[in-house]
Formats: sequence, C-alpha cells, structure tokens
Amino acid sequence: MSVTLTEQDILKEKTEYTGVHPQKFGLWIGMASMSMFFAALTSALLVKKGDYRSWEAFRLPTVFLLSTITVISLSCCIHAALISYRKSKFSQFRWLMFFSFLLGCLFLGFQLMGWSVLQAGGMTLTENLSGSFIYVITAAHGLHIVVGLFVMLVFIVNAFRNRKDPIYELRDIINPKRQLNLELLVSYWHYVDAVWVYLYLFFYLNYQ
Repeated sequence: MSVTLTEQDILKEKTEYTGVHPQKFGLWIGMASMSMFFAALTSALLVKKGDYRSWEAFRLPTVFLLSTITVISLSCCIHAALISYRKSKFSQFRWLMFFSFLLGCLFLGFQLMGWSVLQAGGMTLTENLSGSFIYVITAAHGLHIVVGLFVMLVFIVNAFRNRKDPIYELRDIINPKRQLNLELLVSYWHYVDAVWVYLYLFFYLNYQ
C-alpha cells in the first residue's frame, strides 16, 4: 500500500495541472483552427481585391447589419441562460435557450436575404469574383451556425424533457455535467458570433 501511495505522490508531482478542463482546451484548439481558416479566406480576398481587372466594387447589403444585431443579441441571450442555470433558475434558463435558438434561426434567415439581395444586384456565386467571396465566407460561417443550432436544439430538448427530474430540477441542484456542456456551448456561440462581427466589419470596409 505504501508503494502505491508513493507512486501516486510522484505522479502528482510530475503532472502539471493547468486548471483547464480537457474539453474546454479541445474547444479552444478548435477555435484556433477556425480562426486560421477564416483568416486565410479574408487574406485571399484582400489579395484578389488588388487585381482591379477582375474585382468589381459594390456596396454591402444593409441586411447584413441586421444579421450582426441579431447575432449580438443571441450572445447576450445565451449568456443570460448560462447565468440563470448557475443560479438554479431552470425555467428561465430553458426559455432563454429557446429564444437563443430562434435568434440563431433568424440570423440564418437574414443571411439568405443578403444572398437574395446580392443575386438581385447581379452578384452571383460564379459570375463575379468579388461577390463569390461573400458567398463562400458567409456559407462557411453559416455552416458553423447550423452546427451550433443543432447542438443547441439537442440541449433544449433535453432541458425540457428533464424539467421534472427529482434529483436536480425539483431540488434546485445544478447538474455539474450539464453545466460544463452549457459552458462549452456558450463559449462556442460567443466565438462564432465574434467571428461574424469581425467578418461584417471586414466586409463593410472592403465593399464600399
């Protein structure tokens, strides 16, 4: 027994604990990869913009501003849901998650409206290089939104299904595993929303 304890003590001394949950660290790695991906796309846009022979300037559709307002509202709403859960206000948490999901769907709707405005103005996916970049970049970002909405929907369904759970819900006790998953989801949405704000500002400055 003493040998086992000694080995455990040695392992603790040699193991450096950073205080970061492995799942959170994995999410950060994923965010870093996504950041490089969008950085590469925006850098390619700047390079192609320098070719005045193939680049056609046009004004960014104003509907993308509505997308930006919506996605900021989503971040505020889902963060409020996390705070409500930490305070064991489960009913408020569920409805805030539901409204966050609706805002995410509304964001996608505004993006599709933006595409329609581009097409009506003659900026299609294949006919103009400057318009193609907006389609590709917003589609890539939209895919991340769809993934987030799917995970959020699963979370909402489970939250409403377990609303009468006697172990946690009826005793106002926080489920540690659910809280961790919620923190991961909120962090993901904050990141995706921040990426869109960056993209909108980038588009606004480069499409005048």
